[in-house]
Amino acid sequence: MAAMFCTLLVMVQQSVAQVANPGFQEPDGQRRDQTFRVQYFENSQIEQSYPGTLRYYCTFRGKWSKRRQPVDFPKSASWSQPVMISHSNEYRMWTGTETATLGVESIAEEGFATIITNEFNNAGAGTKHLVLGERLFNTSDSQHMPPVNVSYAHPFVSSMVKMIPSPDWFAGFSDWRTINPVTETFYRRIIIQSFPWDCGTDGGQTYTALDRDLDPQVPVSRITRTTVPPNGQYLDPTGKYVPIVAEFDCKLRVGEDGEPDPYTGLPWNETDFRVPLYENRDDDIFPDGRTRFEHDLDGKPESAGFSFVGGGHQRMLFAMMAAAMAVALLW
Repeated sequence: MAAMFCTLLVMVQQSVAQVANPGFQEPDGQRRDQTFRVQYFENSQIEQSYPGTLRYYCTFRGKWSKRRQPVDFPKSASWSQPVMISHSNEYRMWTGTETATLGVESIAEEGFATIITNEFNNAGAGTKHLVLGERLFNTSDSQHMPPVNVSYAHPFVSSMVKMIPSPDWFAGFSDWRTINPVTETFYRRIIIQSFPWDCGTDGGQTYTALDRDLDPQVPVSRITRTTVPPNGQYLDPTGKYVPIVAEFDCKLRVGEDGEPDPYTGLPWNETDFRVPLYENRDDDIFPDGRTRFEHDLDGKPESAGFSFVGGGHQRMLFAMMAAAMAVALLW
């Protein structure tokens, strides 16, 4: 029985590590600085050299709202069309360490994808697929984006979406490698959370500031608690941190249209395959102005040492651990 308990404990520890310490990064020095946070991921059995069709069905979830980021929150706030590009190591859509291209500037300042589409087409073999989502006129809304194709030669995905109105502020991620460097397999599912970013091309300090082009422009930079505009835009209601503003939940589809799902063997059904449009997170703000994380802590000692950043996934894993311990004690 002790052996069974140890096995269960190892399984739980491995699952927790999958939430808390994902292996999505390249070895140090091989890629640009990381531009996103991984909330959850699953590995697949699809080897990196898989020759068939691979595509990610991604769902965009808006997390930018007056309840979460109340300071000067603009009237009629909206999202531009999200742009998502799959590419090789030779292409950069944007990074958190370099100045923006004209295409990235156009998205960040105007919300238009025309120039970035031209840059994509002119990149030759460095790019594979570009998809556009729909405009969202409610910043807490979600949408299913068109699938984006990836391959062994083009395993990276980058994305951008303008926050409207703003001088040049946007959400997105850069250089997500869809192949886990540890297992050398494609991720089956991943939830990427985005911070707000400043494109570095406009000096405006409020959502509705007049155009103030920077010359020279400065590198793209993440908006943090210490770098928010003077009024404190993007800070949470307590003013202590900058909540994420968007989420991208991507799921791997293997095979051509019409082929059965290789995991279930059932006929392909996109509606059943897609992830939910909405999922609650621990930092979502409730009507009382508090987060679910704060509600969960009610009545619990601060020294407990548990973090529920992973939401329901981690709560389930800790429940599994408790059940394993209970079985061992009964035995």
